[in-house]
Amino acid sequence: MGFSVSVSTAIIFAGLFLAAGILYPAMDNGMERVLDAEDDRDQAQLDLRNTAINITDAENGEITVKNTGTTSLKISEVDVIVDGEYQDRAEPENSDLWLPGEEITIGDGTGNDINVVSGSRVKVITEHGISVFTEEF
Repeated sequence: MGFSVSVSTAIIFAGLFLAAGILYPAMDNGMERVLDAEDDRDQAQLDLRNTAINITDAENGEITVKNTGTTSLKISEVDVIVDGEYQDRAEPENSDLWLPGEEITIGDGTGNDINVVSGSRVKVITEHGISVFTEEF
């Protein structure tokens, strides 16, 4: 009876060792994913807090918007609503980057952009959901 108990105990410990070897990497990978997701959420919240825009000029069918925050934005991710209707906009020809302190002009009359007319209500929305609007210009 002594030999069979020793072999049984060895098999049980080998099984536990094997199970731990399989379980640890799975748990470690899951925890790494959770930590990465928390980092992404924190970065998105920081970007949201640091995003600000301001309409600096609205005349002659054009609206000029300044990035007054500290977050770099993508021009292609900026949405525009004119009088309650979403406006399709052309992709930027040069750089898609809208750095802090820079201004962009919307409705510049190139034919590839929206055409803002006098009396329009315009709302500009960034990729982080921060928005600014004019009642009428």
